[in-house]
Formats: sequence, structure tokens, C-alpha cells
Amino acid sequence: MKMDKKLSVVELLEQAVKLLLSNINLALIIFLCSLPLFCFLIFFELSLQTTLSFTYQFLSKQVNLEKDSSENDLFLQTTNYLTYQSLYQQRNIWEDSSENDLIPWLIKTSLLYFFPYTFLDLLTTTTIVAASSIVYTSKEEPLRLLDLVHRSIKTFQKRLGGCLITYLYVLLLSTSVFLFFLPFFLLFFFGVFSHWAEKLNFVRRQTSLDLVIPFLIYAMVVLVQATLFMYLTAKFIKWSAGWNMSLVVSVLEEDGEDGEEGIYGTDALSLSAWYRKGHEKRDVWMMLLFLVFAVVTRMPCLYSKCSLNTSGKGVLYTGVYVGLICVGNVVKWLACVVSYHDCKTRPLRKKADVEQAKPPAT
Repeated sequence: MKMDKKLSVVELLEQAVKLLLSNINLALIIFLCSLPLFCFLIFFELSLQTTLSFTYQFLSKQVNLEKDSSENDLFLQTTNYLTYQSLYQQRNIWEDSSENDLIPWLIKTSLLYFFPYTFLDLLTTTTIVAASSIVYTSKEEPLRLLDLVHRSIKTFQKRLGGCLITYLYVLLLSTSVFLFFLPFFLLFFFGVFSHWAEKLNFVRRQTSLDLVIPFLIYAMVVLVQATLFMYLTAKFIKWSAGWNMSLVVSVLEEDGEDGEEGIYGTDALSLSAWYRKGHEKRDVWMMLLFLVFAVVTRMPCLYSKCSLNTSGKGVLYTGVYVGLICVGNVVKWLACVVSYHDCKTRPLRKKADVEQAKPPAT
């Protein structure tokens, strides 16, 4: 009994790119439907860069102020009250200025994410999945532009309500998980690279005998934090793969005798988990690849603070990496469509192989 082998991550990406490049009409539709999201993402990413910059400054000041306070404890005990009051007022001024800069940008970025971004992302995702699935499963060569547009709009109209419900489930789950993981994320970066780095610099000034135990404690803390951070990241990526597949299920899966009803909400999440059985490791690696791609493309602008650049180059650089992120987003959804059809048809192929392998009835 011969079974088709599972598609690897490389094969999924190859088929996704081939699907995009093999049909100019599909590429044109995807470009037009992604254009509004691209324009908005430039504005959103500039706001996000500024928020992250102020967040980093605020947290860095808290760490540095705590360090300075601990180092100056002995000095403050021997100085007069005015010196202590001056240092205390300076610390309050730094904290107030950081909070005054951070809180408005944090509220603004959150509002931009929860309404305009989610709405545009839903419309773009639904259109990409519907159009690419039509081209992937169509036996017509080539598929005409007007026919593709008409069939995509028809699928979009039938599935938009269910996709909206599934998207709200995904948004609630992803936001809740992210807010739960955020303290561990901050603990890892600021705990390891700031607080414990200062502790290590302090113990380096001690004798070699006194260095052993603090260094072992430091190494154990770093190991535990790094292990916890990687475990939570892997879990988040695994769940993200299931959430993405559930959106594809809401767009493409048909229910009922006439096929007019779709599957959405918790049913889409459950069916997504069933389709992905046996493919979890592949999906994790694929989602990790797109996550690393998104982070790496953002890092140069975050490091150089493009949003604070007044010469216009910051907007230009942001537009370039937003374009790369949009291209990666398109390839991701095309790969999810290919994976959906592969996972859906595999049980049918297995059943057909089993029927062929049965001995003829006597």
C-alpha cells in the first residue's frame, strides 16, 4: 500500500511561490487587495516603532534607576537631606516624562491595531485565500481575470460573516496569549541582559573563590529563563499555525447539502486541529520561519529609530520593509491554502489506496 509522502516546509513554500507566479491574474488581484493594507501598515509601523522606542526607554530607565539607587545607598546615608531630595525629584521627573511619552502612544497604537488593522487584515486575508484556492483547484488553464474576480467575490460574500466570527476568536485568543507571555518576554530580556549582567559585573570584582557560587546561580537563572522563553515561543507559534488554518477553513470549508453554509468559530478551530494532526512539527517550522522573517526585517528600523527620523528616510525605510512583510504575508497564506488542500485530500487518498489494496472479492 503506497501512501503519498507529506509535503515539507520547502515544498509548501515552493508550491506557494509557484502558485503566485504561474497566474498573472491572481498576482494582480492579490496586489490590488493588499494595497490598502500596505498603505495603512506604513502609518501603523511608524506608530509601533515609536511606542516600542518609548517602552524600551521607560523600562531601561527603571532598571538604571534601581541600579543607581542600590549603588548609592551607602552614599545617601552619609549625605544631607537636600542631596537625597534632589536625587528623588530627578527620578520622579524621569519617570513622569517617560510615562507621558509612552501612555498616549500605547493607547494610539492599540486602537489602530484593534480596529483599522484587524478590519483590513480580515478583508485582505479572505480575498487572498479565496482567490488562491480557486486558482489552485481550478482545471481551467488559464483562468480569466473577470471569472476569477467574480468567483472570488462570490466566495467572499458567502464566507465573510463566518470569517469575521473566526477572526474575532483568533484575535481574542492571540491577544490573551500575548498579554500572558509579555511578562516572560520582558523578564527574559531585561532580567538577563540588564539586571543579571550587572550582577555578573559586580561578582567579577570579587576573588576567584567568591565568584564560583554567584556565577553558578547566574548561569542557572539564565538557563531557566531561556528555556521558559523558548518553550512559550514554541507554544505560541504552534497555536498560531492552528489559528491561521482555522481562518482558511472558514473561507474554504463547505457545510450543508448545498455547500452554502460555512464552518466558523469553535468548529473551525476544531476542524483545523483535526486537519493538522501529524503536521504539527512542519507547521511550527513554517510559522517560525515567517516570524523570524518579520522580526529580522523590522530590526534595522527599530535599531535606527526610523520613526524619529525627520529627514523622510525613516518613512522610506519603513515602506521598504512593510512591502517585504506584505510579500511574506501573501506567501504565508498561499502556503496555508496549499497545506489545507493537502491535509484535506490526504484522508481521501489514503482511503482510495486502502480500497485498491484490498483483494478482490471471491
